[in-house]
Amino acid sequence: MNKKIFRRIALSTAALWSCFLALPSVAAGTAAGTTISNTASVTYSTSGGQTATSVTNTQIKVQEVINVSVVNQNAANVSVSSPDTDVPLAFDITNTGNGPEQFTVTQTNITGDNFDATLDFIYLDDGDGVFEPNSDDILYNNNSATLLQPDQKISIWATSDIPSNLTDSFYAEIQLTVLSKTFADANNFNPQAGDVLAGQGESSTDAVAGTSQAREIETARYLVTAIDVNITKSVTEVRDNLGQNGNQAVPGAEVDYVITVTVTGSGTATGVVVADPLPNELRLKDESNGIIVVNSVNMGAAEKASDGDDATYDANTNTVTVDLGDITAGDPAAEIKITTIIQ
Repeated sequence: MNKKIFRRIALSTAALWSCFLALPSVAAGTAAGTTISNTASVTYSTSGGQTATSVTNTQIKVQEVINVSVVNQNAANVSVSSPDTDVPLAFDITNTGNGPEQFTVTQTNITGDNFDATLDFIYLDDGDGVFEPNSDDILYNNNSATLLQPDQKISIWATSDIPSNLTDSFYAEIQLTVLSKTFADANNFNPQAGDVLAGQGESSTDAVAGTSQAREIETARYLVTAIDVNITKSVTEVRDNLGQNGNQAVPGAEVDYVITVTVTGSGTATGVVVADPLPNELRLKDESNGIIVVNSVNMGAAEKASDGDDATYDANTNTVTVDLGDITAGDPAAEIKITTIIQ
């Protein structure tokens, strides 16, 4: 062949490039079900003139690649009390495949930790990032799981109950598994990259497990650390001292109060101090010479009980203060009783 003629031979790829430019595209690549057409032509010269010949058009359909990304949105340790209920763990799920897909979501306890949580429900967040069970957030149903378009993300809450009587610093690890419903429905719960379900993908394409193996697993941890100290105050009796065993709240009447302190959770609350600033309308009976009853022990307003509890009354600030020391979760409630006079 003449070298000049040879140099004129070229493959025309304009049609090929125009095909690719028109393809739908997502982060995972060309959308599943897209048909790629490829037509090549060759142009050459001969001594008798120029002749062009086209090759038959070839087509290929893009199959569905199923990939998913799961992001743990929790702190390294999610603090809980013992017991505790409906403690949520937050996760983001993104369809990183090239076709629409549903995903099942399950949570399991991992062995080797300190305790098992009681696994409850999984909720679909309504988009505000605030856990609102049975309100704005709805239960996530694996049988009719949310259909995610390519690149679409949802947020879910996986909830559990924490057992009682757990030791401080005990932890439980929870595993969240997100699996392609296409593979789950085919009873393939552990797909490997490259596994194929013929005709089960978008637009009757093959469903192909991608690099994420059509599933992803994330782990979160509950850590028992929270100590809840609760206080209540109530009136137990009013005596008006006007005779007839009256109980009218009038000036000069005595009013008995009881303050109750309880500690729940696990571990020990240290240095528990109760302060009760009385309103101007009340004074402690006998003021600095008054009696403060702490856990059934009568104490002067400036005394220290045998168990180490301090009880004081400051007439200048009209405040009763009781130092209860350390209280371990589950101990009997601490009880403080005072008698006041209505001014």
